[in-house]
Amino acid sequence: MASQDADCSAEKQEAAATNVFLPVRTSLETTPVDPKNDETHSYVYRYKLPESADGNGTVDVTKAIVRENVIDFFYPHSLLSSGEVASTDVLNTMKMKRDVFLLAFARVQALDATDKWSFYQIAGIHGLPHEPYDKVEGEDWDPKNPDWWGGYCHHGTPLFPTWHRPYVMLLEQSIIRQAKKFATTLSEQEEQDAVLAFADDLRFPYWDSANQSTRLLGLPEVFTTTDVALLYPWKSISDITIPNPLKAFVLPLNLGKVFSSSDVYNPTAKPHYKVPPSGTIFTPMNYPTVRHVTEAYLSQPDKLNVTLMRSANSTLVEGVHAVFQHNQWLPFSNHFWSEETHGDGSQYGHYASIELVHDSVHGYVGGSGGHLAYAEVAAFDPIFFFHHSNVDRLVALWQYCYPNSWIPNQALQLNSDGTYTQRPGSEANENTPLTPFRVSSSDANSFATSNDVRLVDADCGYSYPEILQARKEGWTPAQMLDHVMKLYDPPENYLHKWLLNVERIVKRAFNGPFSIRVFVAKPDADSGTSLNIPNFAGDIPIFARSKGVRCANCEQQQSMRASLDLTKTMVRLGITTAPRQSAKDDPFAPSSAAPANPLGAPGSVRLVFVDMQGRQLDPSSALGNWQGPKVSLYYQKGIARENVNEVLVKSDIDVGPQTLNKISLTYPQLTIAGVAAPVSS
Repeated sequence: MASQDADCSAEKQEAAATNVFLPVRTSLETTPVDPKNDETHSYVYRYKLPESADGNGTVDVTKAIVRENVIDFFYPHSLLSSGEVASTDVLNTMKMKRDVFLLAFARVQALDATDKWSFYQIAGIHGLPHEPYDKVEGEDWDPKNPDWWGGYCHHGTPLFPTWHRPYVMLLEQSIIRQAKKFATTLSEQEEQDAVLAFADDLRFPYWDSANQSTRLLGLPEVFTTTDVALLYPWKSISDITIPNPLKAFVLPLNLGKVFSSSDVYNPTAKPHYKVPPSGTIFTPMNYPTVRHVTEAYLSQPDKLNVTLMRSANSTLVEGVHAVFQHNQWLPFSNHFWSEETHGDGSQYGHYASIELVHDSVHGYVGGSGGHLAYAEVAAFDPIFFFHHSNVDRLVALWQYCYPNSWIPNQALQLNSDGTYTQRPGSEANENTPLTPFRVSSSDANSFATSNDVRLVDADCGYSYPEILQARKEGWTPAQMLDHVMKLYDPPENYLHKWLLNVERIVKRAFNGPFSIRVFVAKPDADSGTSLNIPNFAGDIPIFARSKGVRCANCEQQQSMRASLDLTKTMVRLGITTAPRQSAKDDPFAPSSAAPANPLGAPGSVRLVFVDMQGRQLDPSSALGNWQGPKVSLYYQKGIARENVNEVLVKSDIDVGPQTLNKISLTYPQLTIAGVAAPVSS
């Protein structure tokens, strides 16, 4: 009897350890969209989780279904992380879910362009074709007012992470809707029942652009093959392969400015197609989205992977690592810069942001002429949503590390240009409606706010593998931070770092996206200089819209900030990175003097502005009142991985690398290719 009591007690303890109830503070409903109902307006809903027995308004977040890594989801196998082998039934279920996701995604893409649940309509929320989504219009918006541009997206504001959260949910729930419709077409009742049983649990996988797989192998093949095989042994389906819905989306209508049929900037000019030198690319009806496009209007996966692997091993992994080394929402959330909020003395100037990491992936994967590189059409490339699912995951992990940090109540950063539904100069705060994402099946005028989607599990009903594990095992914020730091530990984890911070980057300087290449000790570098030399430190892709596009957050000459870790490049070139004279010296001791500027020689840092085709740009001639970027060199002591549990993860205490020295770089130490005049500070 004692043994049974002990066993019962152990079971209760185990249950208590694996059930975590958190309060629900959202207005999102839990009613799924009826796949048979095409009349009701679009909305996003919260996935229902078990509620506490005492009815106190909490839900068990350990029961949330996770969004899986694309590697695990699209390449199912029988070897489990526990060391056990999955049974045939379990493996077949994984294969079936994978197939159904692909088939349902293809069905979403095949819906009529006027259907609010179609991929065309949902992708169009982000930019072109510049039409209201599902009748969500701004009552006061004036299309004749050149100072008030329309658009739903939030870029360069504190709402960048939260606006994109319901955006991915909207497509995810459209796929669930189509999965249920697909089930009714199956002739085998057993297969139909199986699909209907898990359809509501389908979640959008995330593609981690900085993990070990990407660093070693590049983009998973499932995003590049023309056809994709179905893995489950279907009885109701005779096809063994289908056209791959993840590789591209074929446009059902013309997208963008229509060029004449003889224009080389029109894809119909293939095999003599040329990527436009500026502005937005044009995609004719029945043409697919592309990445790193050729003159034959074909994607170049090999070129994409060379670019991606080089960047993932440097700027991306180091950028993600840097994002988690500070705890304030404002610098974490977006890349915006202004003299008022980020000027001298500001704590925000030298940090990476999650939006900057996000921007880089758009540039690396889209490449020359690729849709993902152009904000106006980026969402039409299917990989956009897998990328943003990962951005959402990184945001969720950061929120776990710093649970008290949130969108500031004070107006530290305004949505200065307004949006399609908000006036210019309006505040961007936690209660700002995230249009066009409705939260109610009955009220067409009720929209999500950042507070509604603050937590992925408690407020939205889904999770990510690390979040779910942390909830079940009761990790502290510091333990999660330790886990993430190990996961994204740069290849060489230097405690002393030299970071280049570039501020006052005018996003709209060149009428479209561009990139800033950074070279060390290469004063003659230009657009023709190889990126395979040791002097190349990395590049900073600028995810900018063109001047003729109605986008509220991009139309004015907004500025942004970016940072790049130079430490490995300096080590490669034999440049002193610390004032250490012997093994006993500690450059971070309180008594240690700040190191001298190791990049003080003329031409030590060279910036090269290039367009997406690698052609050199002259920023001094692009803007009549160009001041030049503000460039600084930061010498920092990073957070040691082994000491991460000693870090205070509280929002009222600044957590971040310790800056021991800040050095302003001006001419002649800093030069810009093609700009002869000295650069102003």
